[in-house]
Amino acid sequence: MPDIIQIPQQRQGKPLGRAYELMLNSIGTEEFGSTVRECLMSVAAGIRRVYLFEATGPDTSTLQYYSCEPRLIELLPAYSQSYIRMDPVRDAYSAAPAAGDMALLRIRPSDIPTPGFRRRFFEDCGIVERLSIIQRGHEAWRVVNLARHASTGCFSDIEIDALVELAGLALPMLPLNRRDKLAGVQLSVAQLEDRFASRYEGLTTRERQVCARAAIGMSVEATALDLGVAKTSVLTYRRRAYGRLKVTSPYELCALVTH
Repeated sequence: MPDIIQIPQQRQGKPLGRAYELMLNSIGTEEFGSTVRECLMSVAAGIRRVYLFEATGPDTSTLQYYSCEPRLIELLPAYSQSYIRMDPVRDAYSAAPAAGDMALLRIRPSDIPTPGFRRRFFEDCGIVERLSIIQRGHEAWRVVNLARHASTGCFSDIEIDALVELAGLALPMLPLNRRDKLAGVQLSVAQLEDRFASRYEGLTTRERQVCARAAIGMSVEATALDLGVAKTSVLTYRRRAYGRLKVTSPYELCALVTH
């Protein structure tokens, strides 16, 4: 069974000077995710994957940043659509019920009961352990997932302590980074539609319309009203477009067309 551990307050928020300054200065830029990754790597070398995301519920999460093997990128849309329901991280959110609470989830391949999920995301890739460090915010859980390959081995207790301290600094920055990135989008919906059309010819007209609205932060409900279609249709167009563009969140969509 995976280990889910509540993190006591005294293990959170120790000052890490330089790392904190680097992450803080990168909020709202394209370098934020990679800066967090480098800071994490500085205390635990050999990390194979890094995911930064926010979750408003067990099956609803928004990926802000990822670093992983190229072969895994192709599986991200499938994860968002199906495998998210099989991920033990869903069960760890309850260990951080109130704002400021933190929890740690350690899982090995043997902790994954679903054969397809275990094989595609762990065994075939040689992943020996994954950590999820979770912090409850006012609006959502903030999460960093970290994975190690068999060639590097599992995380040590010393590495985990350092990673938890860094996560305690980085995770509160996720909503700030999200808002700053969206605030930087000055293009109109029409301009974004034109950019999707010129850069990604494989998208249909509806898919471009839905992507443009998602990129400025418009909800599924608002998009449906704006386009005069059903919410289920918006979800279908979004799913198809995400698959073609190999993205998993509005923030990744935004990055495709705002530079």
